Amino acid sequence: MARVRAKEPDLGDRPARKRLAPAARAEHILAITLQLFAARNYNTVSMRDIAEACGINAGLIYYYYENKDELLRRALAHAIEQLHLGYDIGQRHNLNPAQELTAWLQMHVPIAPMLTSMAKIMADYAVSSIRDEKTDQLIMAFYSREQNFLEDCLSRGITQKLFRPVDVVQTARAFSLQLDGIFYASQARGDERIAQDIASLCAIAEGPALTPP
Repeated sequence: MARVRAKEPDLGDRPARKRLAPAARAEHILAITLQLFAARNYNTVSMRDIAEACGINAGLIYYYYENKDELLRRALAHAIEQLHLGYDIGQRHNLNPAQELTAWLQMHVPIAPMLTSMAKIMADYAVSSIRDEKTDQLIMAFYSREQNFLEDCLSRGITQKLFRPVDVVQTARAFSLQLDGIFYASQARGDERIAQDIASLCAIAEGPALTPP
């Protein structure tokens, strides 16, 4: 299979540098880092590249982040935090498990560009020779929490007879793999069908494969 390459972010014609509060500056750096690491490969992006794209001098970036490894972790964590906001979607909207599963899948659509970048970075990192224990733990924790959420949602749905009895662990992993596949495929195929493909995944969740007869 050809190597997936994300679209290069349009960093030309940058606006004049704005004065930002430290917290806002740090978040801006993470957002730009996520774009650059996805558009290129982590190995080819330097701290100077990131600083230039952010419109700041290279020395200033070290005020916020110690090195590129920390930037990688923090950029991924920044993206993962957006996903974590969706784990209490059922409680916030008083949804039953079936509704919660569909709502959780749908909440990936508005943040799809960020998630596509995250998927590209994690794929590049997985096949690289670079190993960072904290980054490995971050990625493992992300997938573990996703798996636990899906297992809990499915188990409650089965108890309430909203879902047919299924292998909860296997089915949860299948949904997780399908989501990964959607974001990877959007890069490999370049067809930008994330919203439609997630809608199809929702239809599976609401269809005879999961709902009782």
